[in-house]
Amino acid sequence: MEDRLTTGPALGIAGFNAVLTVAVAVATWDGGPSPWAAAAAVSVLVLAVLVRRR
Repeated sequence: MEDRLTTGPALGIAGFNAVLTVAVAVATWDGGPSPWAAAAAVSVLVLAVLVRRR
């Protein structure tokens, strides 16, 4: 039962984090990838894992 109560907020936080890191990666992309690109990839991967588990 607790998994259902925590899944919604976890998805929301992961989604918000993914959107922010992707936005920063795009904004800082100046002729090549920045460390933010790796952070964005990890954030999107975490979001995908959480969505798949749900």
